[in-house]
Amino acid sequence: MLSTIKLSLTLFSLLFTHALLAQDKTDNYSFMKLYVVNESDEVLLVKWEGEWELAGSRYNDPLSVTAFLDRMAADMGVTIQNHKLCGVYTQRWQGAPYLTLMQYYQATYAGGELKVPDDCTDIRWFSYEKALEVIPYENMKRMMREIREHPGRIIGAAFERYQDENNQTQYVTLEDWYLLN
Repeated sequence: MLSTIKLSLTLFSLLFTHALLAQDKTDNYSFMKLYVVNESDEVLLVKWEGEWELAGSRYNDPLSVTAFLDRMAADMGVTIQNHKLCGVYTQRWQGAPYLTLMQYYQATYAGGELKVPDDCTDIRWFSYEKALEVIPYENMKRMMREIREHPGRIIGAAFERYQDENNQTQYVTLEDWYLLN
């Protein structure tokens, strides 16, 4: 009887301690970017918060990756094919307790009429060179260059983000760009 009580108290203590320690974990999340290219080698960009960029969305719905990418494309009025993972990197806002896992997928435009997604103000096809000019985010432009330079490969990196004195987003490289496969 005494050993049963000791065992029960030990198990309770272990479970209670585990529950307390589990509270220290902070949820991380994934964010997907969709790099759509048409037959003219143009890149599809959306204007979000006044800036041109590749379409993206937080991946927090109970959907497969394929279904999520197809929904992102549908939100832009297009259908896509041949989507593939091209890049994965982590980023953390300076001082934040969580990381964001950035996933870049490339896909080929299959059809449809462009429509502006609900949270954007414009959508347009750009030549690759012009897309690199209008996108203000260095990491996004670098990922596009890496994808183009290493077709079929998956690119990785790690960054910390912060706002400088001019309220511009800056990056500190924690792990420089590298091939994952």
